Amino acid sequence: MIPDVVVVGGGCAGLSAGVRLAARGLRVLVLEARARLGGRATAFADSVTGEVVDNGQHVLLGCYSATFEFLREIGAANHVRVQSHLSVSMIDRAGRRSRLDCPSLPPPLHLVAGVLEWEALDWKDRLAVLRLRAPLKLAIRQAKADARRPDGTLPADRHDVSASRLLAASPGETVEDWLIRHGQTERIREMLWRPLALAALNQPTDKAGASAFARVLGEMFGSGATDSAVALPLKPLNVMYAEPARAFIESRGGEVRTGAAARILVSGDAVGAVEAGGDRWRPHAVVAAVPWFGFAGLFDGIPPALASVIDRAGRMAGSPIATVNLWFDKPLVNEPFVGLPGREMQWVFDKRTIWGDGGEHLSLVSSGAESIVGLPNDQLIALAHNELLESLPGARSARLVRGSVVRERQATFSLAPGQPIRPSTATGLRGLLLAGDWIDTGLPATIESAVRSGQWAAEAILSERKPGP
Repeated sequence: MIPDVVVVGGGCAGLSAGVRLAARGLRVLVLEARARLGGRATAFADSVTGEVVDNGQHVLLGCYSATFEFLREIGAANHVRVQSHLSVSMIDRAGRRSRLDCPSLPPPLHLVAGVLEWEALDWKDRLAVLRLRAPLKLAIRQAKADARRPDGTLPADRHDVSASRLLAASPGETVEDWLIRHGQTERIREMLWRPLALAALNQPTDKAGASAFARVLGEMFGSGATDSAVALPLKPLNVMYAEPARAFIESRGGEVRTGAAARILVSGDAVGAVEAGGDRWRPHAVVAAVPWFGFAGLFDGIPPALASVIDRAGRMAGSPIATVNLWFDKPLVNEPFVGLPGREMQWVFDKRTIWGDGGEHLSLVSSGAESIVGLPNDQLIALAHNELLESLPGARSARLVRGSVVRERQATFSLAPGQPIRPSTATGLRGLLLAGDWIDTGLPATIESAVRSGQWAAEAILSERKPGP
């Protein structure tokens, strides 16, 4: 197979680019350095139980339009279940269980109505949400204004702090500062905003930038009530999207190779060739769909046309996620997920309830896990087990059968104020497009950001191949 396009990287970004190109009739070759597809959203077999486990629990939102389009195209839309509306159980640090249930009203009224009925808060805390009406409307307006234009460009002033347009959050402002400035009480910050920000941004609210959080809120609460609903994969991530994407590409004459570490060869100001496993290709275009920390390693030296991008990628900090998998001898949670605000492990997911089979397998997730990711496995397992016992007294009668730990030390890039500006899809090197969650989609490091970037890279290639008038 002589490829029209080579995609380097077999995660969400690379596979979404490959699928979009293959669907339009191009011959696509996807090269993934690891032995399995999925990148930082993958799955593997547990060494003891043999059960397939995700490398971390990934949660989608109803506003992930590009992701759902991607899943529909590869025939995997039924691999995800979307709530009809936002509904989340929370267990506070005192062990009190409550449920935030947002009715099917036009947004953001559904959020306001849900908070006003939420028994976990007293009236002072509930009324605080009303103070976010104005900034939330501004965030919604800004998210729509910052949406990518049909010609593939972004507003020229989106990083210009001197621009006259109103911003939902001030540059340099943290999420915590933004919430306090808008009158959010300590209780509602702990029960609602910090868990949401940690899940979306993978950084504590006193470190993450408020601009990114405002963009998330603008997307979640900008259109319909289902945009803020939670969607969970019903299968391990390799089955949920990675293997269906491989099958789609290969059924259309393409090829997907794993264990194929690629090098991109540069000739002057253009891509010359791509090499992997002793083979060499000279495609029409190349999509580099690797994480920011792996981008420079695709080249021998630093191509002058990419010097700025490589420099910025090298200065991007990472933020970790720690996931502790616990297997018990009896069911404990009996609902897909529960929030544990104010704890190191902020969420617990019942994989038996989500996947519908297997034993009592719980995944406890710590986002922004800088303070604990370096702990030994036995300490992390004990920490997660103890926090589960504090939250669910009934767990004391269950026997812990097995525990395992998954660390993603660079799960996402940092969104702290002062981080380098993210690159665009286009590059100064002819024939090279970028994709990945770290590309400037306006979103944090999410599956949606990765999929959008892959689709944008594909559309840029397709637009160049269109015959002129």
